[in-house]
Amino acid sequence: MAWAFWRTQGPHQFAVRLHVAVHVLEDVPVRAQVTPGSCCERKAWRKKWQPGDAYIGDRYFGEDYGLLAELAKKGCSYVIRLRQSAVVQVLEELPLSAEDQAQGVLRHAWVRLGHAKNPHALERVRLVWVRGPTEVLVLATNHGPDSLSAGLVSQLYRQRWQVELFFRWIKCVLGCRHWLAESPEGVAIQIHLALIAALLLQLYTGQRPTRRMLELIQFYLLGAATLEDMEQGLAREKARPKRKKKK
Repeated sequence: MAWAFWRTQGPHQFAVRLHVAVHVLEDVPVRAQVTPGSCCERKAWRKKWQPGDAYIGDRYFGEDYGLLAELAKKGCSYVIRLRQSAVVQVLEELPLSAEDQAQGVLRHAWVRLGHAKNPHALERVRLVWVRGPTEVLVLATNHGPDSLSAGLVSQLYRQRWQVELFFRWIKCVLGCRHWLAESPEGVAIQIHLALIAALLLQLYTGQRPTRRMLELIQFYLLGAATLEDMEQGLAREKARPKRKKKK
């Protein structure tokens, strides 16, 4: 498994990287790709663009203004967070509604993004400043206020956290912390099988699979439970009311 070490001597990295597109409203993965660990996330993302899609991204994806221009030209919508150091020239301040303010929006405006000498500067993009837990979030979108209010921009970006929760879930619940295979191709097969199993369980139960559901299937595969035992257990888990979140 030496090929899987993330940090190695020299310029090469032999680990693998999992790129997953998660549908934040339906809470399911829609596309997955396994690449070498040295692969740039933005390059992998660009290859998966589909016209008509809408993307939510963190600050890493907002560093390349040329990428945002290509995304809009592709016919895609986006809500991307920018770094605080972004060079911004305000062109037109926009009014805030009571609903916008209720969503933590401080201001929004049409701006010129990037330095005048930057060949990838965006001449007209809309920025939304949102009050965050520790700092103000600067969100860029290619939609105007008529099609996407500032309050909705704030709500959409908050949904991005579902991506982080999904990765935590796939590591903890599906047991993908340790690889069964000894090659990158085998790792890709294991990840895709885990995603397929999760989607089938979600279709069957109508909810995100829990650790207990996966344990029932494991007991059946090990011969410790019958098919009837597994079906009854899954039915109980499906009927179990969701635990209320602690305040």
